[in-house]
Amino acid sequence: MAHTFHIPVLGLGYSIDTPLKVARYGISSVISIVDDELIERVREYHSRKNNVDFEPIPKSADDYRAKRITAYLNMVEELVDNQFTKLKAEPFEPDSEICRYFELLPNDSQLKQGYDLMMEYTENVRKSIFQTILRKQMTIGVIDVNIMAKVDKMNYAADGSSMGEENTDALAALRGFANSNLQSSVILSAGMNPRLYSYIETFADFYPDKADSLSKKIVLKVSDFRSAFIQAKFLAKKGCGYLSFVLNQV
Repeated sequence: MAHTFHIPVLGLGYSIDTPLKVARYGISSVISIVDDELIERVREYHSRKNNVDFEPIPKSADDYRAKRITAYLNMVEELVDNQFTKLKAEPFEPDSEICRYFELLPNDSQLKQGYDLMMEYTENVRKSIFQTILRKQMTIGVIDVNIMAKVDKMNYAADGSSMGEENTDALAALRGFANSNLQSSVILSAGMNPRLYSYIETFADFYPDKADSLSKKIVLKVSDFRSAFIQAKFLAKKGCGYLSFVLNQV
């Protein structure tokens, strides 16, 4: 991480599009992916704002909840990548986006110190070489997602029939993230959900590949060590390749 902090999930609406505001500056943030209705509306808004083709995903579509989430996450990643590419190409001029990127870094960051040193140079050739090095070392903010594990109500079709256990709120949200292009973490909070945790093992991206790297990781937001131990032990038995913890302190 370029920064020493990240922006956590702030309810359903407050951080639904945070990456579009901060990820280009190297700041990581978390999106809540529980409410597919909100996600679909926000996807439409940002698609039209950025002149991106928008194809609505109606409730009549098969697996609409997961598909809405996947489409939104893929769109956010694409827009953020475009923002970052544009930012890196800007000249180092006062009030430019690329200067803001470095000015937001912590003072003890080597990248920030290198930027300050570059700005003091007066020789154009040396300054240009330094700028090239700085551009190569810039990193984009990570787009993580959050699922409240206990928010897992059953869903029903128009005729009143159950849509099945794999279409509950939490499982559909996880499937939407798993099918997306993101290479980031899902932060599981608000308690333990054995059904959701067991569902994780059905997706290959949560396991190491041949190069021992992971496309998607798991973060547990816990309130105490005992909770962390129980949940981690359950997931470890599933063979999940990566686990980390966030202690939820009041």
